[in-house]
Amino acid sequence: MAKFRPAPGLEQRLAQMIAPHVHEVARSVEREAKRLAPPTKRWITVADDRVRPTHAAAHGQEKPDNLRFEINSMDWDRRHRGVGPLTYMKAPRDESSRAVANLKNCRCTVHSIPDGIARNIQTLAPVVTGSTVTAKVVAQGQWVVEAEVGTVYPGNLEAAGVFYMARAAAAVAARR
Repeated sequence: MAKFRPAPGLEQRLAQMIAPHVHEVARSVEREAKRLAPPTKRWITVADDRVRPTHAAAHGQEKPDNLRFEINSMDWDRRHRGVGPLTYMKAPRDESSRAVANLKNCRCTVHSIPDGIARNIQTLAPVVTGSTVTAKVVAQGQWVVEAEVGTVYPGNLEAAGVFYMARAAAAVAARR
C-alpha cells in the first residue's frame, strides 16, 4: 500500500499559486457588479428666481436611480395632504409622492450619472492566510447599501433593491 505525505508547506505554496486565479474571479464579479449597478440621478433646478425654496434646497442632490429624492415639504402639502416634513420623490413631478404643492408648475429635471454606484465598486488584493485565499469585492460609499437592498420611506413608499452585488456573484458563479 502506498502512502502520500505532502511536503511541509505544500498547502501554503498551492494557496500562493492559485491566488491570482481567485483574484481574477473576484475581478469578474467586480466587472459584472459594475454592469448591474444602478446609475445615480441628480436633481437639477433651472436656477432662476422662480424656483421654489424647497426645490432650490434640493438642487444637486444625488441618489441611486432606484431610490427617492428627499425634498422639503411645502406647508400646504403638510396641512392638506398629510405629508411629513419631507416629500419623497422618484423625480420632479412624481405624483406617487402624495404631494401636490411641490409638483405644481415644477420645471426641475433629473440628470443621470451612469457610473454613479459603479464607481464605488472595487476588488481588493487577494489575501493568503495559511492555505486559504480570500479576495473581496466591495462597494463602499454613500447609498451603496440602499441601492443594493432598497428601503422603505415614511408613508410606506418603497424603493426596491437592485441587488447588483448579489446578482453579480451569482452570474459569475453560474459561468464557472
